[in-house]
Amino acid sequence: MIEVTAIGERPAAAVHDAEMRRALHRFVSQRLRDQVEGEDIVQETYLRLYDYRRTRPIADAAAFCFAVARNLVHDHFRRQRAHPPVAELGEEIACPLPRAEEVLDYRQRVEILVRALKVMPPLRREIFLRRRLDGVPSAVVAADLGMRQASVEKHCTRALADLRHALERRGLSIGGEA
Repeated sequence: MIEVTAIGERPAAAVHDAEMRRALHRFVSQRLRDQVEGEDIVQETYLRLYDYRRTRPIADAAAFCFAVARNLVHDHFRRQRAHPPVAELGEEIACPLPRAEEVLDYRQRVEILVRALKVMPPLRREIFLRRRLDGVPSAVVAADLGMRQASVEKHCTRALADLRHALERRGLSIGGEA
């Protein structure tokens, strides 16, 4: 299930979120009578909720979601009238793009990791970014900073532990599984 809370918030009520998702799915399905397209609209609704919440507060998430879903259903019917489907493609042709919930998960992880990097001690952050992101060898980083190579490796190890801990506090892991 997609997490609908903004970064930094605690999951308010998982039961409420599940009920809202089911109600939203029923709302969309009754209008479309197409389960697959309905699920796509629900996913798109949650993506828009997430993106909107990143910049502005929402007083009533349920009302927001239903309004967005209603507009997406109308857009769906407008597209259908403008471009009627030609032929249906088989299930063996998979879309190479990630699913909406994967994109949302990646965005959340990146935000958490960026925040963790910002609060990391400056020397540790610099060493980690140079080693892991820029690919500079330990010996070069150590020479540039006037340190021992073992100290550089310790900083990298601690930085990774800090990042892992930041994700684990949110119930996530580095590998991508929750």
